[in-house]
Amino acid sequence: VKQQFYKGWKHPHKRKPRIKVIFRIISPPSFHIPYYQHRDLSESSRCTVTSPNERFLFHGTSRACSLGEDRSTIHLCMLPECHLCCIVRNSFDIRKCGTKNKFQRRFGTGIYTTSVSSKADDYTQNIDQEAATRVLLLNRVIVGKPNRRIHNAVNLTAPPPGCHSVIGEPGAGLNYEETVVYNDDAIRPAFLIVYVEKPKLKLRTVIKMLLNTPMAM
Repeated sequence: VKQQFYKGWKHPHKRKPRIKVIFRIISPPSFHIPYYQHRDLSESSRCTVTSPNERFLFHGTSRACSLGEDRSTIHLCMLPECHLCCIVRNSFDIRKCGTKNKFQRRFGTGIYTTSVSSKADDYTQNIDQEAATRVLLLNRVIVGKPNRRIHNAVNLTAPPPGCHSVIGEPGAGLNYEETVVYNDDAIRPAFLIVYVEKPKLKLRTVIKMLLNTPMAM
């Protein structure tokens, strides 16, 4: 998980953060049954491929509580505006697609994920201004047979016939890849990654470091 997070941090202008803690999301078996059923259905409909093409992908959302701030804050809140706790408790709800960012519906009404952690970070929001960390969800996603697109398709409510998802590829207005599924049962949260921004070095500190660095003669 840690390796995937750092490998996926690709925005050159964003400082690579420091992971503070990673939580594995433990849910009852009933939570995963619809997901496994959807995976089996996806696998059976892929005539030429035996794998359901399951991937781990990032999703950023809003947090209104202190979940994950430290190792002791592990209880989910009941705040309706805390999308993070809602997802961890009940998984994703496609009806809430784009409620925070209307421009997020580049490929229609679906659940958006990405392999680029720094892109998912753009959608992370702390409603509680006292929060000292940021959080991302790493999710199990049934990609199945994807429909790859470069141009927007804002009216989609399902993948094209014969496909299970849409992958937006970098090109016309899209800088980094994103994967969209259109069924709540095609995704489940798996890990909660808590991270902090690395502090920028003050100019005085940088100069001191340079002056204390021995030079080869």
